Amino acid sequence: MLEKLRDIINKYIESYAPGEESIRSSIPVLKQIITDTAKQRDEFDESEDGKNRKTLMKTVATYCKRRELMVASGEMLNNERESTHKTNESTLKELKDFRNRMVHKLDKARNTLADQQLKLKAMRTNKVKDQLSIETKVFKVLKDIGVELSSYHGGSLNGKDIKKVMNNASHVFDCISVVFKEGKRDDCLLSDAEIQSLCKHFREVFVLWDAAFSLARTVNPIEIDVITYQRYVLAAVEGSKSLQCTVTPKVHMMLKHVEWQMTNIKGGLGDKMEDWVERLHQTGMRMRQRFRTVQNPLVRALAREKADSRNAHPDVIANLEATNKRNKRKYVSEKKVDVIGTRRKRQRDMGRFEAMQYFEGNKDKTLMWSALEFG
Repeated sequence: MLEKLRDIINKYIESYAPGEESIRSSIPVLKQIITDTAKQRDEFDESEDGKNRKTLMKTVATYCKRRELMVASGEMLNNERESTHKTNESTLKELKDFRNRMVHKLDKARNTLADQQLKLKAMRTNKVKDQLSIETKVFKVLKDIGVELSSYHGGSLNGKDIKKVMNNASHVFDCISVVFKEGKRDDCLLSDAEIQSLCKHFREVFVLWDAAFSLARTVNPIEIDVITYQRYVLAAVEGSKSLQCTVTPKVHMMLKHVEWQMTNIKGGLGDKMEDWVERLHQTGMRMRQRFRTVQNPLVRALAREKADSRNAHPDVIANLEATNKRNKRKYVSEKKVDVIGTRRKRQRDMGRFEAMQYFEGNKDKTLMWSALEFG
């Protein structure tokens, strides 16, 4: 979704680089040429002339092979067949030339489109390096919540970064809305109200996904949890589809399978997540670092296995827990209530409720910014 937002920034809000406007205006024309030419080629292939071309290609090729064999064996060539073959070759050449003109036009348009898109990508890279560009300011907003630079500019955030965006969606998109309004170009087709609506839509979709993932991780879910999850995931998927986002395998699983798993798998999915896999990755990294100086691979593998077995032994684990318990500081005062955490949870719950209201109120409407971008 953030990649989609970046496209909207560059297309409608960010100031043009020299020559960018003409390149952007040429891209829809090239795409239309490609579509029309491909359609003409396909229609020709399905027409009588197209079918005749395929038949003549086989006929001419077959006769050429037969003639070679006849010449090699010293047989006399049939004048009538030779005349027919020359006529077929002439007709085939005309049909080939006609189709090749369309193919050449199609290839040229595709190559030109690829070149224009590469130029746009280079322009985007140069603009991002500018400290005053909108994309740079957007990244600064994301950086404030801990999103990595390489992840954002690579066009794909990892799971932890996406979680940070979802957890702070209201703050992030409120700040981004201000950045858009202050930095939009003079001839921007989006008004301040439409920019506000755009950012609100992205914000609410992120909040809906946050709610769906949170409910999916519920331990021992009851019926109301499953019903609420289904409401949120349906809204989240519809919101993503309205942004023309691809339905990935993970989205498909969330939509089609998680509800059944929450209902039929004992305990739900909350204690069956892949956190243990991440822990194994971290343990493996520590082991590789610890035994990195051992040159013999067999000795290194045996030493790692011995260390893993020792660390997993029940007596060792029990002794470590007892030692940690004795060394732990004892606090006399009662544990304080986490006021900030409680307030943040209340705000997230309220945000999810408002996001659901927003989706239900706008699912049948065509928003102005959406019509401009997606038609």
